[in-house]
Amino acid sequence: MSLTLKPLSLEVDWIGEPNLAFAGNLTHIDPKVGIPAAGPWSRNEPNHPTTVTAGFIGTAECVATARTWLARAAKGVDGDDEHHPFCGFQTDGPFGAQLRTDGPEAKINAAEVRALTADGLKRLDGLKHLLDLIDDRLRRLADLDAPPAVVFITLPSQITKRYRSVHQWNRGVETVWNLRAGIKARAMRRGLRTQLLQQETVESNLEAHTSDLEHPADLAWNLFTAIYFKAGGFPWTPVGLAEGTCHLGVTFYRPHGERSAMRTSVAQAFAENGEAFVLRGNPFEWKGKWPHLPAEEAARLISDVVDRYKRTMGRSPRRIVIHKQSRFFPEERAGFEDALGDFEYDLVSLAPATGVRLMRHGAYPPPRGTYVSLGDRRYLYTTGYVPSLGRYPHGHVPTPVQITDHVGDSNAQDLLREVLLLTKMNWNSARFAERLPVTVRFAGEVGAILRDLPDDFEPEARYAFYM
Repeated sequence: MSLTLKPLSLEVDWIGEPNLAFAGNLTHIDPKVGIPAAGPWSRNEPNHPTTVTAGFIGTAECVATARTWLARAAKGVDGDDEHHPFCGFQTDGPFGAQLRTDGPEAKINAAEVRALTADGLKRLDGLKHLLDLIDDRLRRLADLDAPPAVVFITLPSQITKRYRSVHQWNRGVETVWNLRAGIKARAMRRGLRTQLLQQETVESNLEAHTSDLEHPADLAWNLFTAIYFKAGGFPWTPVGLAEGTCHLGVTFYRPHGERSAMRTSVAQAFAENGEAFVLRGNPFEWKGKWPHLPAEEAARLISDVVDRYKRTMGRSPRRIVIHKQSRFFPEERAGFEDALGDFEYDLVSLAPATGVRLMRHGAYPPPRGTYVSLGDRRYLYTTGYVPSLGRYPHGHVPTPVQITDHVGDSNAQDLLREVLLLTKMNWNSARFAERLPVTVRFAGEVGAILRDLPDDFEPEARYAFYM
């Protein structure tokens, strides 16, 4: 008996680079061009921060070094053939905003550093003590008549390296305690937005690229873009998302010490203007390889998102798109679809595809935006050669993102076009684009912060507290 194999259909196309919007309705594909040319999108809007007061937590030496480095970086940083110069963060410059580096500080003294680095101190005990110290300093800054807009936390590298991540095993269950997540959770409870500054960063040379860090101009771009957003501004907004569209990134996390109980977090819910918010779902029991929502919890999550969207945007969404990195289980899908009955919707599973490569002639990999249809499978290169840059800005062989599951109203190419746009919506940096869309890009980091918050505390919805 012979076996006949049907040939797979292959289609390759290219999705053009999406635009972003800046002040004065200027559109461009690159934040490092759009902001110097016109200014950030909200420059002429009520939420534009003209002055950003910085607060500081750290040792006396680290704080003094950070003040000097930030003041110098805010004046602008030279670029080179492969790196855009940073335009500065000045009132009379493109950002139209000034960072006040003479703001209040809450120091960690030498005796406290010695206690944190003492021989024989268990790492988990030391991490808890460090977080208590930082929480005390956050309280002091929050209690001021005029709290700082952004708090810079800068600690000696011996402390950050020692306590960056601490693993604990208890009755066969691993718990990972994360310094960054712990700081963010405590700052949120104090109503403060924070920026962690590594000692290596504030001691780096802004005049020349002499360290293993990013180029100085890129460091400044990424840092001050994040500062602008944390202070209330929008550096840019997406172009091309239909009005009334809300994109959700759904992820899961396990509370500290739990074996089977899970919680849901909508890591980012993005409206068409880029407005983002975070929600935390209810606990639920889960067993198996891939976590998925019970039907009633999936429906409740949609109800919460719609309610938050109405409060944020002043109207109901027209279309809801859900991004996950795992497939939709039947019960989960049914819960979502029942709750989405009155909306246009798309349920989309996205995952990096490590087993598929597209080869091309020439010195560079496929262009970013290359779309591949192989049978009923759909792939998108979110990294790759960038024609407008004239280079491939990554050091690894690019792999595409695959739509592994889809139910809904839109065709695959339109969904991938939206994914490509959402890879440009990371306001925590001014990078040209990320590998994954922002809806799922920070899923793990958001879950880690939610994990550190007590159940009786209502998490901040605004994404600036999680960055």
